[in-house]
Amino acid sequence: MMKESQNMFWSDINNVSRFTENTSDNKNKQARKTSAVILAAVQLSENFIKGIKNLSAYDASSIITSEANWIQKSSNKEFKDLHGKRKTIQVGTVYYIDYGKTFYGELAYFHYGLCIGKREDKVFIVPMTSGNNYFSTCYHPVNNPYANKKYRQALVKEGFTKDCVLKIDDAKFISAGRIEKESVTIHPDVLSEIQKQVFQVIFPQLYQEYDNDKKQIIKKEKQINDQKSLINQLKNDNNHMKQLLKNNNLL
Repeated sequence: MMKESQNMFWSDINNVSRFTENTSDNKNKQARKTSAVILAAVQLSENFIKGIKNLSAYDASSIITSEANWIQKSSNKEFKDLHGKRKTIQVGTVYYIDYGKTFYGELAYFHYGLCIGKREDKVFIVPMTSGNNYFSTCYHPVNNPYANKKYRQALVKEGFTKDCVLKIDDAKFISAGRIEKESVTIHPDVLSEIQKQVFQVIFPQLYQEYDNDKKQIIKKEKQINDQKSLINQLKNDNNHMKQLLKNNNLL
């Protein structure tokens, strides 16, 4: 989002890379007593301001707010409301999330996301975007079943607040502290479809094995049911023959 300016300098920042190594000496060294780190922080602050000036108010505000959130809330393990009260995260609910800094191709800063799972202090989220320029090309099991499944149309009639796009291939675990507020809850059947789509996109080989096993189970169950029906029919025929023999005093 932030492009490098021609008048930015990085020498002091590059000079602290040696402190990023996971050693006991680096971990025990205090930043405030390490001049190289302080100089790097000053240089980074100057570059940050230079970069911010070249952005739109929307992008700049998103970055500033996200940075402030990280300073204030990075140790949060829970989703809390504006009053600091802990709130329960629900699978199948859409949340407004601070995704923070990301690299190319990842959804950054403030967007909505659908919670499709949770594990201890982590929440499994599918990021959402308006996707106005490619909504019509996204997969949907009814509207567009042959499209690429790395994106999925999310519709108002399915419980979303507006028609938008789920970035299936960007699904990730995040800290609950990144969640800003709760939005809406979608229909359970739609949630199940989306969970399976994420499984299929992220682990295609495992999903294929799962799907093949499922088809085999259905096939075997049909064979078993057919055999049961045949056995019942043979039993009925046998009983009928016994009755005929009995009626004719042949048994």
